[in-house]
Amino acid sequence: MELSSDDPNGQVVLRFMAGTASGDLDSVAALVHDDFVMEWPQSGERFSGRDNALGAMRTQQEKPEIAGEPRLVGSGNTWVLMMPLRYGEQVLRYIAVLELEDGKIRHATGHWAPPFPAQEYRAEFADRR
Repeated sequence: MELSSDDPNGQVVLRFMAGTASGDLDSVAALVHDDFVMEWPQSGERFSGRDNALGAMRTQQEKPEIAGEPRLVGSGNTWVLMMPLRYGEQVLRYIAVLELEDGKIRHATGHWAPPFPAQEYRAEFADRR
């Protein structure tokens, strides 16, 4: 997994991803704003404040594993991270929108989606994989 960014905020996002993936939440704590907000719209959860967000991450029973190449796009204070994550036997597509303030992550919104089968009627237009 080789991701890089010349942008200082992009580097913060990459360190956040690496710390989250390795379970090093102490290093993650240094990368997020005191008033960090983490939202998971699919479950309706919102964690306000660094301690609450990290507490939710620490107590998560099934830890995800990166299951393929991540992709990072963005600039300035807004970044989007996309990657497949494995939870047990299931691989989900994860997308996070990360917003920074003062060089720290201030707001993170995460979405997880299961894959779905391709439809035959679109096959002639799709790239072959």
